[in-house]
Order: sequence, then C-alpha cells, then structure tokens
Amino acid sequence: MNWTDDDLDLALRDLKDEELPLGAAEAVRARVLSEISKPSRRRWWWWALAPVLATALVLVAVIPFDRKPLEPPPLIARAPAAPKLDVRPPVPAWRQAAARPVRHQPKAEPAAPAQPVLTTPGETQFVKLITDDPDVVILWAMNSKGAER
Repeated sequence: MNWTDDDLDLALRDLKDEELPLGAAEAVRARVLSEISKPSRRRWWWWALAPVLATALVLVAVIPFDRKPLEPPPLIARAPAAPKLDVRPPVPAWRQAAARPVRHQPKAEPAAPAQPVLTTPGETQFVKLITDDPDVVILWAMNSKGAER
C-alpha cells in the first residue's frame, strides 16, 4: 500500500485520540529525567588528539620511506692538497687593546691667516683644500657662476 501525505495525516489524527497504556507516560518521563540528571561527559581529550594527529601527518609527509641512498659519482681527478697554514687562535679583544701601545694623534698646527690675493675680473680664483689622504686634493672655485663655463 502506498501512503500519501493525506493518509499519514489521517493516521496521526487518529492516534491523537487514542489513550496511552497505563504507566507509559510515567516511564517516558522517568527515563528523560534520569538522562537529564546524569552529569555531562566532557570530551575535551579528543582535542588533545588533534595536535598529535597533525604532527603524525606532517612526519609521514616529510620523512622519506624506502629511498635508496645515491652513490657518489666516480672520481675523475684529485685536487692537490691545500698548503698548511700556521693557524693561531684569535687573540681576545681585551688582550689586543692591552698589548697595543696607544698612539696619540699629533695636534694640528694652526693655519696661517689667509692673505687676500688680488685677481683680475675674468680670472677664476681657486682654494686648495688638503685632506688627510695625500692622494686627494680638492680645488674649490670661488667666483664661478654654477653651470656657466
């Protein structure tokens, strides 16, 4: 027999009017109250398994299994041995400072006062700057007009 929605609705309406057997409602109520009164079981330890399982999956993915080691290539030529060097242990910085004599820089002598040099109007005047490096000398044009030459 094929039940339609209307047949099911009619059957459920008929069940609504039927009376329950004695004690059936009390048995259901007692079972529900006993389930409610039980302390809830916490399942927190399942969460402790999550990092363990994640670590195991990473290890399985990373560690190679059944891989044969590669053989080294055949030796064609041997390089000559490196020369032996006299290797001394490094000297600590505090010993280097104590062993090195302190050299004071000589005081710079004051420069002689500059004397004006008379030049003609078309002539460029230069100032010679001497630096600590003897290979570097700077010439500074005093009366130039920037990009004009």
